[in-house]
Amino acid sequence: MYKKMALALIALLTLGAAMAGAATPKSQDYVYVFSTDPRSFNYLNDQRQTNTTHITNFVDGLIEHDRYGILRPDLAESWKANDDYTVWTFNIRKGVKWVTSDLEVYADVKAQDWVDSMKYMLDNKSTLTYLIDGFVKNAGAYLKGKITDFSQVGIKAKSDYVLEYTLEKPTPYFDTMLTYNAYYPVNGEFLASKGKDFGKVDKNGILYNGAYILSNYTSKSVIEYDVNPTYWDKDHVYVKHVKLVYYDGKDPDSLFNNFDQGIYVAAPVYTDNEALFARAQAKYKDFIFRAQQDSTTFVYAFNYDRQAFASPADPTKGVSPKSDQGKADTKKAILNRNFRKAIFFGIDRPTILAQRNGEVNKLAAIRNSYTSPELGFDKAGKDYVKYVEDALKARNPADFPASFKIDDAQDPYYNPTKAKAYMAKAKAELTKQGVKFPIELDVAGDVSYTKGMKMDQSLKAGLEELFGTDTIKVNIVEMDTDNYDASTYYAETGAQSNYDIGNTTGWGPDYGDPYTFLQTFEPVVGALLTPIGLDPVDSGSDKAAATAIGLYNYAKIVEAGNAEYKDYSKRFKTFAQGESQILDDAIVLPYMSFGGAFQISRVIPYTVARASYGADAYKFKGLVVSNKVISLDERAKYRAQWEKERQAEYKKLNSGN
Repeated sequence: MYKKMALALIALLTLGAAMAGAATPKSQDYVYVFSTDPRSFNYLNDQRQTNTTHITNFVDGLIEHDRYGILRPDLAESWKANDDYTVWTFNIRKGVKWVTSDLEVYADVKAQDWVDSMKYMLDNKSTLTYLIDGFVKNAGAYLKGKITDFSQVGIKAKSDYVLEYTLEKPTPYFDTMLTYNAYYPVNGEFLASKGKDFGKVDKNGILYNGAYILSNYTSKSVIEYDVNPTYWDKDHVYVKHVKLVYYDGKDPDSLFNNFDQGIYVAAPVYTDNEALFARAQAKYKDFIFRAQQDSTTFVYAFNYDRQAFASPADPTKGVSPKSDQGKADTKKAILNRNFRKAIFFGIDRPTILAQRNGEVNKLAAIRNSYTSPELGFDKAGKDYVKYVEDALKARNPADFPASFKIDDAQDPYYNPTKAKAYMAKAKAELTKQGVKFPIELDVAGDVSYTKGMKMDQSLKAGLEELFGTDTIKVNIVEMDTDNYDASTYYAETGAQSNYDIGNTTGWGPDYGDPYTFLQTFEPVVGALLTPIGLDPVDSGSDKAAATAIGLYNYAKIVEAGNAEYKDYSKRFKTFAQGESQILDDAIVLPYMSFGGAFQISRVIPYTVARASYGADAYKFKGLVVSNKVISLDERAKYRAQWEKERQAEYKKLNSGN
């Protein structure tokens, strides 16, 4: 997003995937909140969720997920791959229009639009090239200047309405990659006319071929969409107007109160305000449901090569209280495996998450793998994350015994005894290096996000109580939203990342394979290098830090797994060896996903795209808002009907009909 996710973001409620059986449903407007301004609509050079959630409603790609999770035609009416999945051909839908925000037709959508899109990304070294380099033939060579003729890159407009991709190697999951904006089209003439203003955050910054047009945007106030009347599939766009109102996180109860007054279509039902929770239960006892965990994984991550000790946006803000000696000692400690393991086993995630989700829901959003569950299955139906569980047990049975379970919504990691034992080893090793204790860990705290500050305070209290302040001291360095964003979520380089340990780093899958997660920490190309303090360079202190924590070895394992495309069991076993390394070596600690909280809604369940990767899940297309609150009994009926229909759809798909 780096498709990093802003933790302060109030995620759109998990709405499922299609209203079963509704022919031409009527829908109300959709009114809810947003908590982070979009920073760019340049969808060819951006991967942040707060931007993608909007863009995917404005611009369509080649294919999209339907309500059952099946990939269906979008701007490609049909497609096929050759026998070894190295050449993919798409027949582009005729008659689709690019329009301006004033609904003036600018041009027809044609195959060349995808060619122009890719050339722009490679020429401008887009942050999205990690989804192209290594996948599309010669894209990496062109990106690195080894070839200068773009016609040698494996994308061709064979005619106005036939598009062909040639890949570097067999990629049977390539079609799943096309639901993310790295493979969205752009009109080349419009792109050239806009220059650096392409993607400016206003309604004229882009052209539209999707379901909605941006009709209004005011920073930290409101974002509004109106339906695109020229949209090729407008008969399946039921919400005609979307209104998102700015929410700064200071008054969590306002979400439920506005829902209760009929303003918002949905709301979380927080448990930390006992009076409000009691009122919600009294009125909506038969309507409050627990949302499913989504495919986003947030991690606690260290900054492995910290260079900034104040906010890059304002050097007077977010200033570290540490001495020069303290700064050097912290870096040495973070590069020490035993120290990281001590912190890993010492972070009490349920207690921390209780500050965000309430005591009753403190386990509901816990994630224990980096790769999200249900992203990949072998032919026998075994989930990839169970391969990770097996790999951890084989790699380190002392820490991950036979009883270890990696499943979501429970905590198999917090272990004060192990934490103290590892800290004793770390102390002995680091003291020999001249390190002085206590080690100070700076945490960047966003003062505008109340729940986030409570989580930081819980982390501080837990670690200092467990290890003692003579061993660990946690500094919560307070910053306002703008400086916080610049130092964490919107830090453009690893050198700007101003913290020692943070919890804002997250990843949601771009496509349907574990590689979408695992590649993110590979040196040089990894999309999540920046938030762990590493820049995509292969020299200097960044390389030394990446080597010290084993990321180059990790990359070799991951790439070996990716080279296996026929035997998925072997592919997953190899991938799992890599993922078990970054977990067992405490490079990152997964801790939560979105979802799992109590919610209430007027959105009819199963009315949006079913997608665990890419951007389709953010689409309002297909969504239906009822004029009444949906009860638990109704949810159960919708789910039963949807599951029956989904089973029939998959049976039809597998039979070739």
